[in-house]
This record gives sequence, structure tokens and C-alpha cells, in this order.
Amino acid sequence: MTWRNIYFLPEEVSSHNTRDDCWVTIHGVVKNVSELIEEFGHDVDLVNPILQEAGQDVSYWFEMDGLGVINLKTHLLLETGARVSLLPFRIPHGPKFEPDVNWEPDISTKPWWADEKYNIGVETVRPINVQIINPLIKRSATIKICFEDTVQRIMERYSVYNPKICTYIVKYLGNILNTNLNLSQNGVTLKYEDSVEDYVPTLMLYYQERLAPWRDV
Repeated sequence: MTWRNIYFLPEEVSSHNTRDDCWVTIHGVVKNVSELIEEFGHDVDLVNPILQEAGQDVSYWFEMDGLGVINLKTHLLLETGARVSLLPFRIPHGPKFEPDVNWEPDISTKPWWADEKYNIGVETVRPINVQIINPLIKRSATIKICFEDTVQRIMERYSVYNPKICTYIVKYLGNILNTNLNLSQNGVTLKYEDSVEDYVPTLMLYYQERLAPWRDV
């Protein structure tokens, strides 16, 4: 599974807010920049702006062009015509504040905000709640998921309530759900017509002796 198919809730991103475990979001893409912080940790002025925004969305530092390429926000100095960073602080791989005849860009290094090696997933466009009922043990739980989560990922989230979730199949209105699809793709109702409030769907768990398809061995 590539990072493009992994989705995070905002609170999942915001929980990674330390120097050793630092995530940020840029135009919907979640990046783990802990390695970057370690690499440039010797320069406090460079890493502090990122650490102050750890776990947060820093999209306002950047702009995206029509091709989806993300660039650091810059502006032209009227006096010199030079393009410099618009940020009031320095960050790793960023240009200097003022023109310098001795400065040359490092074209061998892709800036971290454009480097996919830091990408770990995508922030959901819509967190939703889902109720999961296990009639065998008469237990129910309402959990928050990403709109894009597949049924398999939902069950992984639910596993904190039942570590043996792999021995169950999932149904909605009597129909077995395809674990490789999300709820919407499975035809699960997520919103009432003409309503601004989300509908909380109920998924049913049914035990089977054989492992569920998504965990079959």
C-alpha cells in the first residue's frame, strides 16, 4: 500500500508533535519530518519553526501551482528584482532572506516539502463516525474513521476493542461488505437526504470459524 492510500484523522496527525516524532500536513499530504529535524537539529533557527507547528497544517507556508507542484511562498524585492522567501523565518532547504552574490541553490537536493520520501499518507477530507455492533457478545462501539478508509482499515481501527476482529465478517443491512472498498463504495448510507448532519451507519460483526477474507492465511 502506497502513502496515497493511507488516510489520517486530524487528531492522529496532531498527536505527533515532538522533536523525535514530528508530523506536518502540506496541502493535504501528511509528512513525517522527524528525520529532517534530526538532520538539521544543530541549527535551532532552522528547525524551531517546524517544531512550533509540529502536528499542524503548514500549508500557508507554501503555494501549489496548476500542476500540483508545491513551492515555498516567495516574493520579489522591488529594489533588486530578486525572489526571496516570504516567510519571516528560515526553514531547511529554504533560500536566504536577502540576495547574496555568493549564494547558489543546491539543485542536487530536493526540498523536503516536495520530497515524497517524507510522505506517509493523506489527511482525510471528512472524519465520520460509525457504530459497530457485535451481537454475539452484545457489545457496540462508535468510532471515528476517515471517509476514505476501506472496511479493512475500519476493522483495524476497531481492533482496539476486539483484537480477534480477523475472525469476523462485516455486514451492513444484511449484505457482506467488500473489505477492499470504503463505505461509500460499498453502498453504505453516510448522510440523510437534505440533511446537514451525518448519518451514523451501523455495521454488524458476525463470527466465523475461518479467518475473515482480509486476514486469511
